[in-house]
Amino acid sequence: MSNAIEPFEWAPHFETGLETVDEQHHRLVDLINLLSNRVASGQGLSARTIDRVLDGLSRYASFHFTSEEALMLDEGVDQRHTGPHFKAHADFVAEVERMREAARLDSNKVAPVLLRFVTGWMTFHILDSDQTMARQIRAIRDGVSPADAFEQYAPLPDPGNAALLGAVHSLLGVVAQRNIELAAINNELEARVEARTKALRGAERRLMESEKLAAVGQLAAGVAHEINNPLSFVSSNIATLREYSVRLLEAAGGDSEAALPDASLATIREELPGLLDETADGLGRVTEIVAAMREMAETEALRAEPGRLENVLQKAVAASACSRAPGLVVSCTWDTLPAVRLSKARLQRAFQALLDNAARAVDERGSIRVLAGWSREEVWVDVIDNGCGMTPEVQGRLFEPFFTTRAVGSGRGLGLTLARQVVLGHGGRIEVKSASGEGSRFRVVLPRIPADQAPEPPASAETAASRSSEPAKACAGDPA
Repeated sequence: MSNAIEPFEWAPHFETGLETVDEQHHRLVDLINLLSNRVASGQGLSARTIDRVLDGLSRYASFHFTSEEALMLDEGVDQRHTGPHFKAHADFVAEVERMREAARLDSNKVAPVLLRFVTGWMTFHILDSDQTMARQIRAIRDGVSPADAFEQYAPLPDPGNAALLGAVHSLLGVVAQRNIELAAINNELEARVEARTKALRGAERRLMESEKLAAVGQLAAGVAHEINNPLSFVSSNIATLREYSVRLLEAAGGDSEAALPDASLATIREELPGLLDETADGLGRVTEIVAAMREMAETEALRAEPGRLENVLQKAVAASACSRAPGLVVSCTWDTLPAVRLSKARLQRAFQALLDNAARAVDERGSIRVLAGWSREEVWVDVIDNGCGMTPEVQGRLFEPFFTTRAVGSGRGLGLTLARQVVLGHGGRIEVKSASGEGSRFRVVLPRIPADQAPEPPASAETAASRSSEPAKACAGDPA
């Protein structure tokens, strides 16, 4: 026994007595049942499959309607019948096309709705309009005038049935329209749920990152406290020891072997200042780490005020000169930028970290560019280098605290972490685009503030030039 489901069971009362019309009705029923079997199979239907079935149904329905309308015109059926009949055909085709479009969005949900509509519509259309048409055509062929045939046969023999069929047909149209609207609303709601789910997952991920940073911040605060106490007196002792060593070497004079019988005075004279300098430099690095860790552990909200990025960028470019190789030029391109809320000092340090990172990535023939622009809601700043670039693995750990690709002792691994923390504190984000051997682009995106809250733009003489460059400057030291 076949498991196929036939929602449209053909019965004798569907016969119109018009051979061509009945044959075409049978063909339409076969197409409807084909759609029914696909839906009842329990297997998901692709949008392409359902579209192909519906296309066949729509094209054959149009062919049938055209044949039926030509028959009515040839037989001279009264216009009081042909007008509504033709309109019912056109409405059916339009309805199927609308639901076909909806099925392209979600075929598995729209297809059953469309199947119920087509089945119901065909049932009532054949029993009502087509049977009335057939009665009039038979009367006309028997010699009755089209007008008399309409007057005599247009109403159904039973007024109660006529009212019932009319009401059901009208209700079917309303239900079909509501089904389309509900399908569209359902698709819209699912799209909203999906978007909200993505947003919640993103918020959850950001919360986890925030909690992770908070934990690191607590650790940093504790470590900073423990390190800072001995640093204060060690630094003081180093300065005193250096002074004493100078005096000791001066007192030893030329009789070095007598004064220091167990050591070479020449060796001490050569190495002791260097050892002290290295010790002081190491302590300086520890001091910088403490300062960075304190900044990471900062729990106070940023004191951001309306301001403009131009001066912040100029100062960051100038301050980062020490980390760049001599002669390495930073080219800058921006016009007067819209105002943002910013903490100037902290945001300047964030841009310095990005510029320092770019300087470390390029060689002596490299270049660094700083570009800035804006959209309707945001201001962005790009720091672009043509250096070594980064692998996907490095990019995945780029903002982790203490992660660095530099040699041991040449980088703290905190600069980009702090930069990202500062930018997030401003309600912004950092986007990274890089490929190994192709350079990198770091984009800082900050929200604009309403025009009525923005400060006056600087005078033209004080604004950043649309095209300028900042070469590396002589510097006493090279910060880590």
